[in-house]
Amino acid sequence: MKRSVEMEKKREEERVKKAEMARLKAERARAYEEPEWAKVEDDVAEDVAEEEEEEGVRKNELYCVACGKKFKSDKQWKNHEQSKKHKDKVAELREAFGEEDQDNDDDDEDDNNDIFGGDADGFVSADEVEKLKEQFEGVEIQTEEKGDE
Repeated sequence: MKRSVEMEKKREEERVKKAEMARLKAERARAYEEPEWAKVEDDVAEDVAEEEEEEGVRKNELYCVACGKKFKSDKQWKNHEQSKKHKDKVAELREAFGEEDQDNDDDDEDDNNDIFGGDADGFVSADEVEKLKEQFEGVEIQTEEKGDE
């Protein structure tokens, strides 16, 4: 009997000691002040949160460059691709790029004539051929074979 009373008394002391330690720990936690170097400014934390949120939204967006429209779902995007307005815009862009490419090709031909000499019809004199041979002596020409694609 004496032994169980002693055990009970010991348990009660341990409970009181644990409760006191928990109270002290909670008090220290409430009194804890973050060091200056570890503090994050509120506006910086808000900016980071906003950027992360915007990034998440951007990942889910689809954007049509030709029409300048945003879409939130794959289904909307696919429907848009099939629309007449989209197809017209794409054709318009292709036409514009085609004209631009053609202008660039014409400029390249003019540049080639300036570099290699010769006439607009693509002919060069024998002297110019000799100069070109000397200029490109030792250069290997590689050819690509075109296969069925």
